[in-house]
Amino acid sequence: MSQRVAVAVRNASVANRYRYIPKMPRWFYSFVPFKVATGGSSALVSLYLLELGGNASTVGLTFALGSLASMLGALFWGRVSDRTLRRKPFILLGFASVPLFLTAMAFVKTPAQLIAVNTVYAFFLASTLSVPIALVLRSVRKHSWDHAIGKFNEISGWGWVLGLVLGFGLSRFLTMPQLFLAFAILGLPSFFMGERMIREAPIYINRRAIKAFGNYVVEKARYFPSFILHTNLSLPEGLGRFYVAFLLFWVSAGIYFPQMPVLLTSEGYTREVVYLALIANSAVSAMNYTRVGAAMGREKEGVLRKGLLLRAGAFATMVLGALLSPALLPLAFASYILAGYSWAFIGISSTAIVSERAGEKEKGSAMGTYNVVSSAGYITGSAISGALISSAGFGAAFGLGLALIGGSLALLKK
Repeated sequence: MSQRVAVAVRNASVANRYRYIPKMPRWFYSFVPFKVATGGSSALVSLYLLELGGNASTVGLTFALGSLASMLGALFWGRVSDRTLRRKPFILLGFASVPLFLTAMAFVKTPAQLIAVNTVYAFFLASTLSVPIALVLRSVRKHSWDHAIGKFNEISGWGWVLGLVLGFGLSRFLTMPQLFLAFAILGLPSFFMGERMIREAPIYINRRAIKAFGNYVVEKARYFPSFILHTNLSLPEGLGRFYVAFLLFWVSAGIYFPQMPVLLTSEGYTREVVYLALIANSAVSAMNYTRVGAAMGREKEGVLRKGLLLRAGAFATMVLGALLSPALLPLAFASYILAGYSWAFIGISSTAIVSERAGEKEKGSAMGTYNVVSSAGYITGSAISGALISSAGFGAAFGLGLALIGGSLALLKK
């Protein structure tokens, strides 16, 4: 009898444990074609700019304007969504912007036209940043928010990687305009899937009460903070040095990621090589994010410092690659892999530190400040990267990035 009771208790315990793992809403999967299209086309803007006669300065300006438009768009669409208590129309707007603007990019003839289209595209695409998160929070119970956010980003993240893989395969057979059109077509199903699967959730989300969520799977194409939910600002005591460290980190990211395809292209490497490098970067992040998060515990600052050290290694590798042209390709891949691996440590620890060190009442506004600092840093880095490379070369630009990471580490030193 005692054995039966023990078995019954154990079975009840297991059943109770899994009862709280929620069933994910089907509408999560409506984002897969959207992410395939945006992931696959993520490398095309910089590559097409170069093909149209642009240079490092043009690419830097494009990324800076696109990131600025993305930040402003996320805040704008999030606030309009909150005021109207509508979510679905804004998500569908973002879905529709992909085939529309990618098709427009296929027909541009000059770098200026591509920059203009990309900037407007980034503004409308931003409706898929903050608004879906609010809908996720409405779709599951509060105790399951962590799990739901993680699952949503996991599905979206692997869709992004799949898009990069398709981009690698298609780039061998299609011209640049044809690639834009191909990904425009691949993104179309998301609009119809979203129209059918997404149910409107007219509820107000108290953004100050929401726990900080990081990007759980992959760093996005422009390596720009893509989780913009909190819009209030504050500077909680004890977070000042972290904000400065994060600012330096994001300036370095703005120098690094927009210009890596430029460097590879300038050395004669093809689109396939650029896609392979991006696949390696994104896949390494995706494979390590859950493991790093599960093992982090209370050593959040240690995890952040480890991530910054890895990112410093990525910059040091590229400084060496810029000086040793024959070894550039293997060093560039090593650098991309280190950068992707480092993001698994930096992405999850940075948001956790801000969330933990801010008081309960200041948590939302502290994350708002983090988003603004991160965005400003990335925009600044993108804006100065092109001019720096044009005047001093890639080695000097990556050297500056390495120095900025060193500054971040110095600020975080115990």
